[in-house]
Amino acid sequence: MSPADPAKSLQSLLKKLQNRYGELQSEPLTAGVDEGVDPLLHLFVYSFLLWDASTGQARAALKRIRDTFVDYNEMRIAFADEIAAAFGERYPRGYERALRLRSSLHDIFRREHALSLHRLQEMSKREAAAYLDSIDGTPAYVAARVLLIGLKGHAIPVDQRIADLLASEAVLGDDVTDAESAAKWLERQIRAGDALPCAMALQAWSDDQGAAPRRDRRADVPDFSPPEIPPPAGPEPEPASGSKKPAKSRKPAKKTGKQSAKG
Repeated sequence: MSPADPAKSLQSLLKKLQNRYGELQSEPLTAGVDEGVDPLLHLFVYSFLLWDASTGQARAALKRIRDTFVDYNEMRIAFADEIAAAFGERYPRGYERALRLRSSLHDIFRREHALSLHRLQEMSKREAAAYLDSIDGTPAYVAARVLLIGLKGHAIPVDQRIADLLASEAVLGDDVTDAESAAKWLERQIRAGDALPCAMALQAWSDDQGAAPRRDRRADVPDFSPPEIPPPAGPEPEPASGSKKPAKSRKPAKKTGKQSAKG
């Protein structure tokens, strides 16, 4: 008996999922976005909460964030422990998620001088994808979801929950080893016009049957602390006309052995 063709198995699975969960639509980009907040940045933060979690968990965490912080900028400058506490004690990958999200928001602020991803709308899809992939600490799932839903690009967001479900159905290619490679493989199998309904069906499946990833110990979590940004170095000011140059400080006289002994 010859092994099943993974591509055909995938199409059969997707058809089954779409029959099970119906025709799902993503919410409008501006839905639930607070006034003055960039919708793409809101989508970015919400996608961070949804990574390796369920939709119910992500929505509850978003509400707790809004109750804890004035806005996303206050969350950006908070300690990772404070952000993780806002997620909830048992939130999947809570501390790692907090470290990654804090680092990502710092990197966006450093690049844009504001907490906004609005400039991505002016880029080509390829440039926007490269920008999202390069943001410090950002999981591939988050970058793909923002590209797909926010910018209508060709991407399939796959986290470990979805990858494990796909592996359990034996529909992945032989070259797939993790969630990121699963996403790349799916992108080659699914046309751009079908990407959004397929991604929605996979997320519904994850909400229904997905399992939380193993909880990592803090000692095992990589360091995603944002780098300290030094102030810009400018030229030294010239001394005012007629003013004396500051005198060089004298080096202290060396102590003799006797003085040293007395302290």
